[in-house]
Amino acid sequence: MRGRPVVACIALVIGGILAVVGTARAQDEPFPIDLRPGETFDACASGQIVCPARAPICDDPNVAVPVDVNGGLGFKAVGPGVTLCSAASAVGPRRIFRITVR
Repeated sequence: MRGRPVVACIALVIGGILAVVGTARAQDEPFPIDLRPGETFDACASGQIVCPARAPICDDPNVAVPVDVNGGLGFKAVGPGVTLCSAASAVGPRRIFRITVR
């Protein structure tokens, strides 16, 4: 009888660990963003990064560039194409965004 609650607790802990690991793996993939030229994506308001974000970069500035949006970080679509942009989060690793401008 004593063993069942212990086994149940262990199962809950293992389930919680697997859920956290699964979420962490999902964040390894770039977050997809579709924009039109001139549109801006508000990264801080999206909840995809903990702000204040710092050191934003984009691989191709002809497609998208980092901009200030309402005191936070945003990415503005410049021209057609696909590029990766990222920024350092206030906590945790850099967050990567795949920006497609059509």
